[in-house]
Amino acid sequence: MTRFLSTKNPFTVIVLWILVLSLLLSLVLNFNKGNNPLIPVIIVSLVIGFVLWVILDTRYVIKSNFLLYRSGPIRGRVDITKIKSIKHYSGLNVPVMLKPALDTKGFIVTYNSYDDLFISPKNGAIFISELKKINPQIEII
Repeated sequence: MTRFLSTKNPFTVIVLWILVLSLLLSLVLNFNKGNNPLIPVIIVSLVIGFVLWVILDTRYVIKSNFLLYRSGPIRGRVDITKIKSIKHYSGLNVPVMLKPALDTKGFIVTYNSYDDLFISPKNGAIFISELKKINPQIEII
């Protein structure tokens, strides 16, 4: 089992931390005013928890013949033997629906017939070599 953390774009991480801190500040200010309705407090707390979970727990694991990915509550797995290609991609507008990554630079993994996944593992060269050990037919673009 090999683990890879996600690379983190500083701008993305700063924006997410500003969001968390501003939501916390709004909770504290409303609490000090005595204005703390239960429903908004629960919703804001859940949003804070979700964003922190994504920031702190985005990673990829190669286990047996599967690539496991997780970004907070978003989790899944890809059969490495079904990976067709891996394309290096850099840019803000990633042409993929599923993006368990915290960076704008990473890899688009194409598997099955038309499924795509954008990931951004640290040590990309080692990550690709580990995948190629399991499936040497992966095309690197």
